[in-house]
Amino acid sequence: MTRFPLAVRTLSIMLALSACASGKGELEGDDVGGDGGVVITDARLISDVLTWTCQEGDGGALYQGVFGQVVTLEHAPDSLRSLELPDKGDCTYGLDMFPANAGALATDIADLTGNPTWETDSVSGTLSHQGAGYYRDDVFPSARTCQEVSEVAGGGIRLTNAGGFTGAASPEPEEVPEVAFDGLSEDPTTGAEYLAWGTELVTSWGEHDWEEVWVQIRREREGEAWESVTCNATGMDSLTLDDQVWDLMDESLEVDQNNVYVAFQSSNKKTMDDRSTIQATTRTLAVAVVND
Repeated sequence: MTRFPLAVRTLSIMLALSACASGKGELEGDDVGGDGGVVITDARLISDVLTWTCQEGDGGALYQGVFGQVVTLEHAPDSLRSLELPDKGDCTYGLDMFPANAGALATDIADLTGNPTWETDSVSGTLSHQGAGYYRDDVFPSARTCQEVSEVAGGGIRLTNAGGFTGAASPEPEEVPEVAFDGLSEDPTTGAEYLAWGTELVTSWGEHDWEEVWVQIRREREGEAWESVTCNATGMDSLTLDDQVWDLMDESLEVDQNNVYVAFQSSNKKTMDDRSTIQATTRTLAVAVVND
């Protein structure tokens, strides 16, 4: 069966979040979580699979196919920054869901020979050392595919050489529902889709078995996010990004584009033989605007 992207839309896939100020707001109510504190764990493994809308053959079923994959590993004993989401239905400003380092108290993993390595049921890779306690693998940064999520992340990500964290694994990915973005604009000259400032965007998705869902609007310049708002959509099947979300951000900030991620994630926590702990998370992220 031939599989191809439903639309080749214009996007850069650097998942480094930087230059975000602190602050928070909400869609409803006054209680907002995601306060940027620490979690009592020593390491964090994140498997990110980025998806776009694909189609099976000519006129076949739509599904979320893979166009990118990133694996990161952070190590900062008892000091990792929290990725806790705000309360369900609430939004928070500046929450860094894509850590680009392991924080000020990071340390390299002890008793590690070479760089950490990982595997799934079908693929494997090596995490390069990017800074103290921070390792990263852009698995296929220049490729665009329509593979199923299970083809690249089936069985979850398992660490095969990571010192005392060898053997830790992220959860098996669940089926990924189709995701829709209603409200994108189209450039009349190029046909490329984009999200204009202040536009009401409706994100929606089908039934699924993932533990949590979040939606993030990211204002990006040269592939980096200069500000963001993250909303907890767990238990919901849609989320509208309207004036209440836009008002949390600064229209005067110069960015290249506004982008939106709809993320489905499941996590676990494991205590290793040396009593150190690691949180492992599997995430799939549907991206609203994809640039080549």
